[in-house]
Amino acid sequence: MVMMKKTGTPPKARLAVRVGVTGHRLNGLDNADIVALRTRIKEVLKHIRGVALEVKSSFESLYSDGGPPVLRVISPLAEGADIIVAEEALAEGFELQCALPFARQEYEKDFTDGDSLGRYRTLLGAATSILELDGSRSTTDLENEAYETVGRMVLAQSDVLIAVWDGEDAKGKGGTGQIVKEALLGEIPVVWINSGTPHGIMVLMGGEYEGFRKVSLRELELRLKRVLKPEHPKKPDLSRTYFEEKQPTWTWGFVFEGFCDIFALDRVDTGGARVEDFNEAAEAEWQKAWDSCPDFPQSVKDQINNKFLAHYTWADGLANYYSNIYRSSFVANYLMAGLAVFFALLPALPSFENLWILCELALIVLIILITAVGNLRHWHERWIDYRLLSEQIRHLRFLAPLGLTTPAFRVPAHDTYGDPRSSWVNWHYRGIVREAGMVGARIDGEYLASYREFLSRQEISAQIAYHKRNSPRFHRIHHNLHLIGGGLFVLTLIACLAHLYVHDYMLTVLAAVLPAFGAALYGIRTQGEFELIAKRSDAMSAHLENLRDEIDKPDFEPSYRLLGQIAESTAEVMSSETLDWRIVFQSKRLVLPG
Repeated sequence: MVMMKKTGTPPKARLAVRVGVTGHRLNGLDNADIVALRTRIKEVLKHIRGVALEVKSSFESLYSDGGPPVLRVISPLAEGADIIVAEEALAEGFELQCALPFARQEYEKDFTDGDSLGRYRTLLGAATSILELDGSRSTTDLENEAYETVGRMVLAQSDVLIAVWDGEDAKGKGGTGQIVKEALLGEIPVVWINSGTPHGIMVLMGGEYEGFRKVSLRELELRLKRVLKPEHPKKPDLSRTYFEEKQPTWTWGFVFEGFCDIFALDRVDTGGARVEDFNEAAEAEWQKAWDSCPDFPQSVKDQINNKFLAHYTWADGLANYYSNIYRSSFVANYLMAGLAVFFALLPALPSFENLWILCELALIVLIILITAVGNLRHWHERWIDYRLLSEQIRHLRFLAPLGLTTPAFRVPAHDTYGDPRSSWVNWHYRGIVREAGMVGARIDGEYLASYREFLSRQEISAQIAYHKRNSPRFHRIHHNLHLIGGGLFVLTLIACLAHLYVHDYMLTVLAAVLPAFGAALYGIRTQGEFELIAKRSDAMSAHLENLRDEIDKPDFEPSYRLLGQIAESTAEVMSSETLDWRIVFQSKRLVLPG
């Protein structure tokens, strides 16, 4: 395992812009003036570079200072427009990454002359990453499917698409017309360079519904800036806060874990007040995941670790830290509120009157202090945002080996408050994905078999096991809080009835203190949403087991297309669960118990 470079603060992504390519082959460029076409392509690439440099200059502090922006072209290197754009991109200082529909030697059969084949081989040699898919030519349908798949791969890795195209509708599966249409449906702007002279340039913008509008290059510039610039309508903006975080050494967040252990009837094991080293914890977790699949190519494991592990380390470690701090805060506040009622009644006893008053005062001040500090330092918001970021990055561990990224967030219309698509989290996550680019690998039968094992036995099964542990634990916590809280109110009733016959001051104390602690337990139960967490875990287990059953069928034949669909479905299920959790908890800030 390649050890990640340790940093004192969370790493920033390096600004990157990805330009996908689709276009006609040589026979579709019969009416082209190749010199003029190259000039047009160069003009578009220079424009995109100018936008990237402007954003980098304006937002220097939020991007890595590791050099100029990464300018990348993603091309399948098909004979014709794909090769022309790739050559012009390299001449303009762009890096080249290639997604090929077949193994590279098999793909050479697509080239009709020695000049094109030589240019193809030269470009492959200059590429920083090559992902060879498992396309087949055994039937015409499978061959067309391979071209369609690689076209969609290009879209998955693109912020803008250059299309050298005659504007005609798609004539077959995977053709330029289809890829342009899918780009517009996916809200990827398309720079359409007409394949016929005089090679006019037009920018097309689309959306989730069919149809598009024609705009200028200026509109493309504004669109790219909106994607690359960190605009955060949600308050507070934690982007700068996140990048200034440090590895904490101590925490009192163990209170929540101890409380849960007690009410779940588990052995109390809080882990203590010392915070586990983020790097060691993340490296151990990812190494365990990779060890479950020893046949998977080590080179791919190393690429994914290098691209994503450092980012995951900080997001996950900080999410755990602030989760425990926030949850321990509301547990402590509710319990201290009950204890304050107890101390409030003790001054009626003759001994230590001032001491009890001071104890009550100290508890009230402490509750106010914890609530104020927690809200001022945004413990709750940090937990919510950092957890979403860490989960999205963790999904890349099983998506990136297939060149995929996390599917777009799907947020119900009635839950647009705190929409993560407009948050700094989504901006930073997309920046990480852009910088990373594609892994380099040859996806053949052996690769797919080992990936299938990894996805099923590790990623899906590990999540199922997690939720199956979670569900009964939180069901028990919810049930016991309800049972004990209700029991305290019953005891209050008994104390009140007894007080009718026995005039004892301790009965007065019990009649006041017992319901105070009962209310505290109900408050903790409501704030912690233990039952909802348990039910969500039940639902997640069922969804993931269905996916695992599908991939584990005896007649399942691994292919890039099928495994990619299951991997994306798995990520979508997990992302939906994270978003549902976020919607539930984002309104539960620390409040004074009352």
